[in-house]
Amino acid sequence: MAGYREHISVSGLLGFIYGSVGIFLFGFSVEQAILGWCLCWLAGMLPDLDSKTGRPVREIFGLLAIAVPVLLIRRIANWMPSPERLILTLGILYVVIRYGGAALLGKFAVHRGMFHSIPAMLIAAGAAFLVYDCELSARCFMAGAVGSGFLSHLVLDEMYSVTWSGLGLKLNSAAGSAIKMGGKNLYANLFTYALLALVAYGMAVEIGYLPMINFSEGPDRIRQAMEPIRQLN
Repeated sequence: MAGYREHISVSGLLGFIYGSVGIFLFGFSVEQAILGWCLCWLAGMLPDLDSKTGRPVREIFGLLAIAVPVLLIRRIANWMPSPERLILTLGILYVVIRYGGAALLGKFAVHRGMFHSIPAMLIAAGAAFLVYDCELSARCFMAGAVGSGFLSHLVLDEMYSVTWSGLGLKLNSAAGSAIKMGGKNLYANLFTYALLALVAYGMAVEIGYLPMINFSEGPDRIRQAMEPIRQLN
């Protein structure tokens, strides 16, 4: 398994390349490229959130607790025009993510579980798309940055599960535990894919492919559907 330093080095380098490509090939601004670089670098550490303990995990949660409110600031500002409420909400988000998220994962997460998987990578990328309030191209750019950084972690872990044995290659017990579509725990798999479906639906709504479900209209639609039956009676 690759170490913490290897992951942050690879994802940082990948983020620099990703941001540079965004500037020179796709015309994104320097500020957007730097943000994409930072998101790629941070995402390269996200799968290790399931490690539960250690200084790297505390650092990841600290960075995540800062990054999420920063990305949400435009949405929150639209909901809460008051500066005091905005600052208070950002502070609450920081505390909830920094301490509540760490406590929750420490209780339920399993190392090398579904955090190390392709569905988790798609969820992380989709969440970045939903959180970042900007034009569609920039949102896709940020989502791609998160997905690339996350994938670099999975690939690096799989690469470190291969060792040379004489003239051939040998796989250790961790091989195949990073790049996977599902784990051994059925409930973890169901939860992950349900969350992925929810994120995918949110993205489709944001893009305009699907309408937003209005649950307040549910009782009215049920009454409308029952009306022909009532008339027959």
